[in-house]
Amino acid sequence: MSRRAFMAYDIENQVADTEGKTAGKVYEKIIDITSAEIKLLVSAPKLLVSAPGPKKVLEFVSAVLYIDYNSATYTTNTSLTVQTVTGNTALSGAVTGTNFLHKTADAYTVMAPLGTAAGVVTDVNDGLELVAIGIPAVGNSPMKIKIAYRIHDFN
Repeated sequence: MSRRAFMAYDIENQVADTEGKTAGKVYEKIIDITSAEIKLLVSAPKLLVSAPGPKKVLEFVSAVLYIDYNSATYTTNTSLTVQTVTGNTALSGAVTGTNFLHKTADAYTVMAPLGTAAGVVTDVNDGLELVAIGIPAVGNSPMKIKIAYRIHDFN
């Protein structure tokens, strides 16, 4: 195997644990969210990553949201967060409407994982979803979300 091939492997699996072993591959996925779906996020969260299977846990790494501004901003004081599907455990900090959904031009924002000393307790075999706190109304701009995550397999 060439040096370049080793370098590509090392970059792909670059995060090491305390013993120098890799913590796992980071997966990325882009999801389109229509304006109609955005308006329903409070009652119908958007599935981002499906449950990985028995004895597997998803780790939320980050998400980048992109709003493709159309002609009307979303109203109301709404925030967005990434959470687990079954446990409804918040995994990201909240992005407020003022900082994102209320923009009058195309906009991007980065959602980072919650940082707590104790960690965030998540559920085994649970998916990830985007949810709104507050009902986004009036707006007509679609959104894309690029989510990065790991799958930890305990089988």
